[in-house]
Amino acid sequence: MKKVLIIGATGFIGSNITPKLKSSGFEVTLFKGDVRNISDWENNIKGQEIILHLAGVKTETDLDYQINTDGIENLFKAIEITGRLPSKIVFFSSQAVYLGCKAPFKETMEPKPTTVYGKSKFKAEQIAQQKSAKLQIQLVILRLSTVLGEGIRRNTTMSGPLNNWVKLGFKGKKIKVFQDGNQTRDYLGIKDVVSASLISINKIKSGIFNVGGGQKYRLIDLAELVKTTTSNKAVIEIVGGGATSSDPRELISDISRLEKFGWKPKQSLKSAVLGLINLYHTQK
Repeated sequence: MKKVLIIGATGFIGSNITPKLKSSGFEVTLFKGDVRNISDWENNIKGQEIILHLAGVKTETDLDYQINTDGIENLFKAIEITGRLPSKIVFFSSQAVYLGCKAPFKETMEPKPTTVYGKSKFKAEQIAQQKSAKLQIQLVILRLSTVLGEGIRRNTTMSGPLNNWVKLGFKGKKIKVFQDGNQTRDYLGIKDVVSASLISINKIKSGIFNVGGGQKYRLIDLAELVKTTTSNKAVIEIVGGGATSSDPRELISDISRLEKFGWKPKQSLKSAVLGLINLYHTQK
């Protein structure tokens, strides 16, 4: 039975991955403490074979660097101090590292992040690559597209406009769509993130992999889906405006590298959205 340490187990993605790993026969330990404290890392990594680093924030402030970048750096500092080397680290990064690039995004591209969040994630990737190579630890980096599904926190900024749209949809209020609504995204269902995580542990030694939904969805289509699956009384308003460095016309990742390991996205956009909506009902 392999021992797995999960950092960020209570978050949206972590809360979905944790029970799946347990049911798959892994001995799972949840990180306790603050990723900004090296001593907390030292206490948590003892005896762990695989580390899944999911902890992250998206605030567009220095906090992004403290949690996303310093957090992974402190992990490697603790490994060097204690000599407790895991066999593998899976680091969950983001499609945001590509925001300055032209879609479709490929892992061979040089990332050009335009946001604080994206820059903090890319810096974390660089640190993890340098340190893992030095320590001879297997490293898998997963660059996730926008993830949707059951378990999204109501106040999160990680799911784009979806959370706010769902609230407005239930209230029958205006759902505002910026630009013309035809900008495209490759939304990723949470169930597919879980399956990608298992493949990263079981089949992949090292490397960077895009994890996306495999299909192009227009924002207007997502808004219509939210409208029809909530009160069906909301009015969709096209606000207008142009693309920006943080909100481009197209956010699509090439997922062919991960597909070579037998992974394919299977969860539909409707299923992912309904997962959130059903949870919204239970949290009222």
